[in-house]
Amino acid sequence: MTILKKTGILFLAFLIVSFNTIVSDAGNDRYEQAKKYLVKGVNTHNEQLVQDAKGIFIQLSKDNSSIYEYAHYVALSYLGLCDLKNFEIEQSPVKKVKKALKAKRVAIAEEGLPFADKSIELNDNFSESYRVRGALISNKISGMFSGMKNGSLAEEAIDLALLIENNPMALIENARMYINKPGILGGDVNKGIEIIKNVLKDNPELEKGYVNLGMAYVEKVEVENAINIFKRLLEINPENPEARFFLDKLTSTM
Repeated sequence: MTILKKTGILFLAFLIVSFNTIVSDAGNDRYEQAKKYLVKGVNTHNEQLVQDAKGIFIQLSKDNSSIYEYAHYVALSYLGLCDLKNFEIEQSPVKKVKKALKAKRVAIAEEGLPFADKSIELNDNFSESYRVRGALISNKISGMFSGMKNGSLAEEAIDLALLIENNPMALIENARMYINKPGILGGDVNKGIEIIKNVLKDNPELEKGYVNLGMAYVEKVEVENAINIFKRLLEINPENPEARFFLDKLTSTM
C-alpha cells in the first residue's frame, strides 16, 4: 500500500509538471505569435494585427501577473496603436478630423500607461519599459497645456531609460523631444537631427530612425534632405507606408 501511495504521488507530481510544461509551452507559442503580429502590424500599419497582439499580451499578463515582459508588450502594443493614430493625423488634411484623432490617441496612451508602470514595478532595470512609458506620456500631449503638464514627465522616463542603457529607441524619443519642443522650452531641431544620425550610424536598418529624421528635415523645410531620407527608407523597406506617404507629399509640392 505504501509503495502504491508513493507511486501515485510521484505520478501526480509528474502530471502536474507535465501540465505546467504544456501550459508554459503554449504560452510561449502565443507570446512569440503575438510579437510577430505586433511587428508586422506596426510595420504595415495594420491596426487589426496590433489589436490582436494586444489582446494576446493582455491575456498572458493576466495569467502570468509576475512576468514583466508580458506587461511591457501590452504597453508596447498601445504605443504601436498611438503610432498608427499619429500617421492618420499626418494623412488627414481636415483640422476637425485631426483633433478627433488626437483625442483618440490620448485615450489609447492613457490606457497603455498602467501596463508600462506595471512592467517597471516588476523590473525597474529594463530600459525599454521606461522608454515606452515616456513615449506613451508624449502621446498624451495634444497642445500647449498638455505639453506643459506631460512634457517633463516624458523626459524623466526617457532619461531613466538612457541611464540604464544606451537604448537606440530611447535616443530617438529623446531626439523627438528636441525636435518637437519650442525653442523657448529647450527645443533644438539640429540637436535632434544629430542624435538620430548617430543612432542610424550604429543601427542602419532602424526604420523609425529614418522616419523621424525625414520629418525633422521637413520641420526645417529642408525638402531635398527629407526626400533623400525617405528614399533611403524605401530602399530598406519598399513597403514602408510612412516613407511612401511623405515622399509622395514632398515630391508633389516641388
